[in-house]
Amino acid sequence: MNKIEPCEMCGRYDGDMKEKWQVRELEVDKMNLLLAGILFAQSATHRQIELFMSKYYIGRESYSDIGRDFGISKQAVAKAIDRSCDIITEIINKLSG
Repeated sequence: MNKIEPCEMCGRYDGDMKEKWQVRELEVDKMNLLLAGILFAQSATHRQIELFMSKYYIGRESYSDIGRDFGISKQAVAKAIDRSCDIITEIINKLSG
């Protein structure tokens, strides 16, 4: 049994602070993701957002299929998604740095 028994005097055990920090880190990560989404929506063009969502949210794998859906070439899709990824990467680097 690896369970740490709480202190008989105060009821605390060594894992209390570790658990609190893990919860706090998770909450900070969630807030950063929310901020990244907001900043991405403000920074990217409408087309970049649509194509990014098609690829990563809806799950369309083929640039050809995405291009056909939007009436553009697969090269245009690739360029827009690459630019979207660059924007997201810049935002995440700013938030984590």
